[in-house]
Amino acid sequence: MSETLESGKSVGSSASPARLVYAIPALGVAQIASWGSLYYAFAVLSKPIQAELQLSQPVLFGAFTLALLTSSLNAPRVGKAIDRFGGKAILCAGSVVAATALLALASATNVWTVYAAWVLAGLAMPMALYDPAFATLHQIDASRYRRSVSTLTLFGGFASTAFWPLTAYLNAEVGWRVTLMMFAAIQVAICLPLHALILPRLSGSAPTQSEVISPATGLPARQVTERRFYLLGGAFAAALFVFGALSVHLLNLLQVGGLTTAQAVMVATVIGPMQVTGRVMELFFAKKLQPAQVGRLSLGLLFVALMLLACSSGSLAVGFGFAAVYGLSNGLLTIVRGTLPAELFPSIPVGSLLGRLARPTLLSMALAPLCFSFVSASGLPFTARVLALSGLALLALLLLIAATRKPSIEPLLACEAKVKG
Repeated sequence: MSETLESGKSVGSSASPARLVYAIPALGVAQIASWGSLYYAFAVLSKPIQAELQLSQPVLFGAFTLALLTSSLNAPRVGKAIDRFGGKAILCAGSVVAATALLALASATNVWTVYAAWVLAGLAMPMALYDPAFATLHQIDASRYRRSVSTLTLFGGFASTAFWPLTAYLNAEVGWRVTLMMFAAIQVAICLPLHALILPRLSGSAPTQSEVISPATGLPARQVTERRFYLLGGAFAAALFVFGALSVHLLNLLQVGGLTTAQAVMVATVIGPMQVTGRVMELFFAKKLQPAQVGRLSLGLLFVALMLLACSSGSLAVGFGFAAVYGLSNGLLTIVRGTLPAELFPSIPVGSLLGRLARPTLLSMALAPLCFSFVSASGLPFTARVLALSGLALLALLLLIAATRKPSIEPLLACEAKVKG
């Protein structure tokens, strides 16, 4: 039985549903560990690393930014490798590179070794996080891809919930270096076996775009791909700039808006559970809403959330409303980033597609905290800062609407009829 893939088709095995039963939990556990160790742990360990190595906060956060930049540059190449060698091979390699990066950071003694370790982490991110996992699910069974992505992101939603307290506890007990060594061991002892032993071995082949008719337009895919791709990439980049900025600056922004530190923390804790809630809702309503509709809903909610924040004026109740709507938006957008591209571009293998889209989004996320720090330092009032972000959210929504709008083919048909006549 051939396991070679064609774009838009499953592996071609009646065992695909059974494979997903094992593959989704395996990928889910590995995603929790990978997101937790490569991304979320930094928020907890940055202060002890900074104190011991005597690095300034901008220098240390610059290393994390470099990791995201490295990830954005490497993502398209990783996507092509996923389509060529299969997601399993790339995920296994990602676990090894992630473990190496974590060990390198645990051994860091100065700014240069810290930056080198984060470059390694940037190489590992596109091989170990969502995109290769999504592509693997598409390779296993494309017909169940959307539901599989929704289920997988439910696991990923618990990464921060699990790893923030775990990292804090381990740091207090054994220090940041041993904590990172333990996370490296998790990559080798847990993530690598899950990828190597449970995921099926798959390989991919990429058909040319001229062979495929886009179901969204009825036109040859080559005629609609490029413009739509750039619109979608712009929408994701604008939205991820907002999420990237708030992931670092939210607590401070809430305090500038009039909340106390304790109140700001209370508001922020609502976001995580609402992300999971949004993903559960998408899972249950998937049959009623197309990915494009979910995408518009997600970015519409992001705009509404920022409007609530701009009008909060130190109100704790409005702050909770913002966090709830913002969390729903974030949770839904994670799914949309995996499912909508596959629907819009059926002629492009999912690995290459997600890899290309990851470049602008990761670049946007990397630059957002630094850019927004300049906005904060400029002395702009709270409302102006939030309105600047809401403008980007509105831009993201408009770009997504343009990317998902079906072009009219009547003029083309009329022209063809005239020629034949």
